[in-house]
Amino acid sequence: MTNRTKGLFSVMIPVIAWGISFVSTEFLLRDLGAMTIGAIRFVFATLVLYAMMKQTKTSLKIDPKDKFLFLIAGSVGIAIYFYFENLGIKYISASPAALIIAAIPMFTLVFEAIIYKRGVGWIDVLAILISIVGVVLIVDVNFATFFKSEESLGYLMMIGAVVSWVIYSMASKPLFKKYSYLTIVYYQFLYSLPFFLILVPFEANHWNNIGLEAIAHLVFLGVFASVLGFYYYAKAMDLLGITESSIFINFLPIVTILFSFVYMGQMISMKQLIGGILVMCSVTVTTIHEKKLSISKG
Repeated sequence: MTNRTKGLFSVMIPVIAWGISFVSTEFLLRDLGAMTIGAIRFVFATLVLYAMMKQTKTSLKIDPKDKFLFLIAGSVGIAIYFYFENLGIKYISASPAALIIAAIPMFTLVFEAIIYKRGVGWIDVLAILISIVGVVLIVDVNFATFFKSEESLGYLMMIGAVVSWVIYSMASKPLFKKYSYLTIVYYQFLYSLPFFLILVPFEANHWNNIGLEAIAHLVFLGVFASVLGFYYYAKAMDLLGITESSIFINFLPIVTILFSFVYMGQMISMKQLIGGILVMCSVTVTTIHEKKLSISKG
């Protein structure tokens, strides 16, 4: 099995887990605060990762010079990202929230062009413009009332989540050359915890309403969406690269929409569906173009 094939299998695990996680989060937000959900999720996940590292005898040592990168990935890429995402889902439903997250590849492409001097051709520019049109359709923006509606806050939060995730990807990239996937994800989770825990006391949580269904969602978020999701996404970024890995996040909304319909009976509008298709098409065009360029250079 080639590294590319391993990378493709690896990236499908977070796509499925994270697609479902939007619905789990929406369910839990009925009784728990956004950062409380994050705190429970990542405290549990960090403990599981620590046990895995001890079991596999993975080194816990990291270079002090890399602590800043772990801090940025943990604080911005995990804590702030999930602050934006969880609050965003509170104001809009899971499906349009996931469609906004599908714009991550386009943001990643722009950031890579700026930071890593990645070449951007006319096809990339066209794809970015199509993606922007798609996002506008998803948001279904009415500029006259946009900043007066509660939904506007949800969409702005999701855009904040997209930017936070791009920063996470950039901060993670240099770490692959020095550490195992377990070490990277463990320390990113560990460094995110203070940012979650400090806000929990300020949230209104209805603990008496937490039943077996809610516990099942929390376990799913902790094990599948966090431990397995981030581990295999880190592996995919290493094997496929940042941009190509983020491409597959594009398919995440499909999982969310299907699961949201089956589990919660939610639908999205035709305009949002068209917007999602535009975003996915723009990313697909970019991926094919980039693959052809890499083959021609190779």
